[in-house]
Amino acid sequence: MPRSKRNSTIRRTANLMDGRAGFRLNGEWGHVSVLQGGGHICDLGLKSVPGVNPLWRPPWTTIDPHHYSPTRHRRIYGPPPDGKLLAGIAGHSLSFDHFGPPSKEEIAAGLTTHGEAPSLRWKLRQESESAHPTLDYGQTLPYAQIDFSRTISIDRVNPVIYCEERATNLSAYDRPISWNEHVTFGPPFLECGATVFDMPATRAKVCPSSYSSRFFLQPEAEFDWPNAPRRQGGTANLRTTPDQTFEHYTAQLLDPKLNIAFISACNPLRRFLVVYAFRRADFPWVGNWEERNHQTAPPWNGRTFCRGIEFSTTPFSIPRRESIDQGPLFGERTYRWLPAKSQVAVRFLILLLQTPEQFSGVKKVLFEDGEARIIEAGGALRQLAVPVGRFL
Repeated sequence: MPRSKRNSTIRRTANLMDGRAGFRLNGEWGHVSVLQGGGHICDLGLKSVPGVNPLWRPPWTTIDPHHYSPTRHRRIYGPPPDGKLLAGIAGHSLSFDHFGPPSKEEIAAGLTTHGEAPSLRWKLRQESESAHPTLDYGQTLPYAQIDFSRTISIDRVNPVIYCEERATNLSAYDRPISWNEHVTFGPPFLECGATVFDMPATRAKVCPSSYSSRFFLQPEAEFDWPNAPRRQGGTANLRTTPDQTFEHYTAQLLDPKLNIAFISACNPLRRFLVVYAFRRADFPWVGNWEERNHQTAPPWNGRTFCRGIEFSTTPFSIPRRESIDQGPLFGERTYRWLPAKSQVAVRFLILLLQTPEQFSGVKKVLFEDGEARIIEAGGALRQLAVPVGRFL
């Protein structure tokens, strides 16, 4: 069936964002859009909250990352190893098969920040206009010798997006890897003092002072989520974002007692809630990255406001060798193995919901009898429910 037909639930779009091609899956409730350049999930739409994409769209004009040239684009997007990534980044990107900058030797060999996956052109592998419209796309990482694919399907009626990712090791060596779902939120959904972020985290740690020249948290402090120690005394509740210029990062360990964990972002003023749910065994860590008009080098230029809530195998954005050498943190491993000639798969759900008035965030997410029940934080304890099947 041609994708141009009006009743098609899967459409290829030549200008999905900044003239870049991608795909959109449409349901009765809204849509999800993905870019071929970098594979990013760039747009989540809910018809009952029109005009609000909760995911971050960079304030600069992006390009597909495989078009990046250090000679032509260094002044626009910055030099390697970050420039290629930043040229095409958007929304929910994937950091794979490492999380953070390459080592100096890897930079010399041509590797980029956050691995090859977000800097390659992803290819359509299969699509289906079935009861659950499905798109399968991916790419082969030439340096890592890993084939990576993502399958996205939607419920036509209920606002549920199902994602499965598969990594196949093409080499004869076991590979230590990081697998990070770099979910980044931005305006107008992201608002200082309004948007609320929740997760079932326990212990947490602040980044070192070298991470940023301006942040108000105590460097390398350990704390219990969400109350992080401030440099000047007292604590900061990290569930919301303050209206000031800063950048920082904290790593959170998810509750080891859980089988299924979650991250959530809610803008009560716009009555829009986003929930990602996943197996805690796959992603035991969540990174909390906040950038508020701090970075002044291109392409940031002191005008970027975004917040990443990144569920991951790895707590900190550092070179692979450092992730391995640091050993366990809070008793949890900081990377995972991809065995030789083997495939590993992970799954996660995305739920998009319109909330009641003055919704105060998410206390917990329960999965029972094929239904997800979202329990409100605070004293109200209102519940939202959506059918999700037994995907997780």
